[in-house]
Amino acid sequence: MASKCCILGYGAAAKTDSRMYAFNRTAKEIQYGWSDILARVSVIMTSYNKPEYVGKSIESILKQTLTDFELLLMDDNSNKKTKKVIGSYLNDKRIKYYCSNVTSISERAEKIRYAVQINKALSMATGQYISYATDDNIYRPQRLEKMVNTLESNPEIKIVYSGSKVLSLDKNGEVKKTMHRMAKSKTWLAPCTIDHCSIMHRADILPTIYEKWNSYWDEDPQFYFIGDARFFWRLNHFWPFHPINEVLDDNYITKKSLHGQMTCAKKNRLIRLLPEQRTCKELRDYLRNLGGDK
Repeated sequence: MASKCCILGYGAAAKTDSRMYAFNRTAKEIQYGWSDILARVSVIMTSYNKPEYVGKSIESILKQTLTDFELLLMDDNSNKKTKKVIGSYLNDKRIKYYCSNVTSISERAEKIRYAVQINKALSMATGQYISYATDDNIYRPQRLEKMVNTLESNPEIKIVYSGSKVLSLDKNGEVKKTMHRMAKSKTWLAPCTIDHCSIMHRADILPTIYEKWNSYWDEDPQFYFIGDARFFWRLNHFWPFHPINEVLDDNYITKKSLHGQMTCAKKNRLIRLLPEQRTCKELRDYLRNLGGDK
C-alpha cells in the first residue's frame, strides 16, 4: 500500500498529499506548491534517526560559500527527536523538506529506502548540478563552490568527485579510526571506491539513466549495502568520474550508520530481513568487461 507524503516547503506548515510531485524539466516548473525558483545546485540529503548528527550536517550545507542552492531534505519518518532537530532549520527558504510515512521494518526492507528518497528528490530537483549528502556527513565550506567551478570550467566533464575523510566513531561518539579516500585519477570503476557524498554531476545526465533503467537509483534491496555503488555502476556505463584531489567532506561512520549496522556482530531485524546482498566485485567486474578499466 502506497504511503502518503508529508511536504514542508520553505518553512511552511506541513501538509499531507498522496499525489505524485512532478518536475517538468522543459517548462522548469515545480507543481503542487514547491518553488518555481531555479537553483544552481540541488543538494539531496537523506535522513533517518540520527538526531546527534543531522543538525551539523544541515549546517554544513547552509554555510557553503556558494549560496545558490536548494536543499532537498528527505527524511524517512524519523523519531520525534530527529524531526525536532530538523524543524529548527526549516525557516531557511533554501530547504525543501519531505517526510515519508513508512513505519514498519518489513516495509523498510522491501526497497532500498535511501534510493527511494533520492529518486523522489531527483524528480523534484531544479538545479543544474546535483549533489548528495547524508545525516552523518559534513560538507567542508567550499565544497559546492569548488565542484561547480570545476564543472563550469570543463563543460565536457559530467561527473566530479573529491577526496573524503572517513571517521569511525565508537559507542561514545569518540573517533576510533580515521582514513582518507583520495581523488587522484579519472575512473570508469567508481563503484565501492567513492562515496556518493563526495560527488557532483550535471542534472542533464539523468534522462539517459532513466531511459535505460526506468529509474535513477536502483531500489532493489539486493543492493541495500551498496546502493551508491549500484548508481555509480549505471553512471559508468556512459561517463567517467573526474577527480578534485582535495578532501571536501567528512564522513562519520557510527553505530546507527548502515555501514555500522552491517559490521555489527548482532544483526538487527532490518538486516535480517534483507535478501542476499550483491557485491562490489560483480559490479566492478561487469564494468571491466565493458572496458571500464581504460
